[in-house]
Amino acid sequence: MNNLKDNTYVLPKLWGWAKYLIYRFNLNYLVLPLIYLIIVIAIVPNQVIITNVNDYVSLDTFKTIALTNADKVEIILDKYDLTADQFKVLTGIVLSEADDTYEDAYAVINTIYNRTHSKNWVRIIDSKFGKDKGMNMYYQAIAPNQFTVYKSGSYKRHMNDTDSLGYQAIIDFLYTEKPMHNYLSFRADYIKVSGSESYSPKGNNYFSVIKEENRI
Repeated sequence: MNNLKDNTYVLPKLWGWAKYLIYRFNLNYLVLPLIYLIIVIAIVPNQVIITNVNDYVSLDTFKTIALTNADKVEIILDKYDLTADQFKVLTGIVLSEADDTYEDAYAVINTIYNRTHSKNWVRIIDSKFGKDKGMNMYYQAIAPNQFTVYKSGSYKRHMNDTDSLGYQAIIDFLYTEKPMHNYLSFRADYIKVSGSESYSPKGNNYFSVIKEENRI
């Protein structure tokens, strides 16, 4: 039998049967809401969830959009009042001061961040660069007599190391702002400081905890 003829015969029969059921069981009041529901399902798009790429989710399963490091940098620049050039300098200083591990780079940027929340350190940097500069990590990092890599210019070698573990650590800390420690200072691994703490075998020794009464 011809498919076209089959359809022209079967469809009217089905529609007639559906109308019979609607009137037979008085289902008229359900028809309009059902039509609305079908329309809504058809036109409303599925929700798109934006998630941190490090979140424990399956991006393929949930059809989520992962933020790239470039996306996160844009958020970081706005969040911490940094220019792109200042961020590159800050990155170069951190990577030059840390060893080659993710953990030590995370600890270094954490230290600079802690200084922006210390009344004493903020006051010192304000006196060098002007009001409110002490709460900016860039000015904490380039302050005189703080990080020798800045004075020597050796930090420039690491300003574009965006594929390193250390760079990822900087992004992760600044984006999530999850602290590893509350220290304000560090020394190289070969300089032992009483009560200091290290986060990698050849990483820096961190010391001088920020006091709560001195915290901004």
